[in-house]
Amino acid sequence: MYTPEPFESFLAARDLTVGKVLFFDYSWKVKHPDVYMRRRLGALLVAALAVCMIYAQAGSADSPSAVYTVSSGDTLWEVATEHYPPSEDPRVVIEAIREENGLAGYGLQPGQRLKLPR
Repeated sequence: MYTPEPFESFLAARDLTVGKVLFFDYSWKVKHPDVYMRRRLGALLVAALAVCMIYAQAGSADSPSAVYTVSSGDTLWEVATEHYPPSEDPRVVIEAIREENGLAGYGLQPGQRLKLPR
């Protein structure tokens, strides 16, 4: 019985395509398929754990509040529009600043220190 050499089986399989990608059988290169599969699953597990750890660290880090000292003539609206991105609604930011600092009204005093939540 004739057994083709690995190179000949590669040539025979070279015309197989999956979609637009050339597909060929490389299993003749793998001596122990069960070990190969375990290594691939192990690598996938390590990659998934790394991604989870990165996202967990990014979400759990409490960013420190910035401190702003009020100057004469400053308003909460000016503070909100100057220190936050334009994509954020200033009204929501103003309420967050009031909550963070325990402000009853909207008036500010020069020299007052405000914590700006992130």
